[in-house]
Amino acid sequence: MYQVVRAILYIWTFVITNSNATAASFSLDNLVKVTPENDTQCIQYYLYKGVLYCDTTKTDTQTMDPELKNYEKLKIVFDDRPWQMAWGNKNSIGTTIEYIPAGDDINHWNELVTSQFFPGLQKKMTLQQFANTMVKNIKSLGYQPIVNYLEDTQDRVLLEIRIEKPQNQAQDELEMFLKDDQGIYLLHYVIKKSDMGKENRAKWLQNLKSSEKLKSDQNKNNK
Repeated sequence: MYQVVRAILYIWTFVITNSNATAASFSLDNLVKVTPENDTQCIQYYLYKGVLYCDTTKTDTQTMDPELKNYEKLKIVFDDRPWQMAWGNKNSIGTTIEYIPAGDDINHWNELVTSQFFPGLQKKMTLQQFANTMVKNIKSLGYQPIVNYLEDTQDRVLLEIRIEKPQNQAQDELEMFLKDDQGIYLLHYVIKKSDMGKENRAKWLQNLKSSEKLKSDQNKNNK
């Protein structure tokens, strides 16, 4: 069991990097709503107010595999900004898709939303065991996280993990664990601050709680 978890934990479940980058300029005017007719022309995908948009002209190295949008298992509620699908990976362990505010750089992020799905993991451990193992793994790396369990039920676990030291690694992360008969789902929001603040915390807790598993017929187009 723990070999599986250890492999999972290193697939961007808790990203700790250092950056002083600033956001690049971005305009919604460059985006078009994704349709079956224009999907093949899309270069980069964005989610804005629950609708999937794309940029057909972006040509930089941040472009991700367009097939990854079809692997998203969650209908994610973001804030009022457009969020870019910036990085993803699908393998035998599971699927990971990362989102950043449009115009930011995934290699120098300040805020990050990560969606993950691990098929079959619900047969190997409970949500509580998965969450607890993540916390133990962070501590094993030498950090002293401040952990607050906000909800702890059989079908949903919500927690906050704050790292204050060292200062250049400070971050505050909210995580939501869900499960069904297909696997375990993990959705997390993280910001590079030791304390995201009361208002931001309340907003993103509500966003996570309002996010839900996609129905099987919604997966393909993420509608």
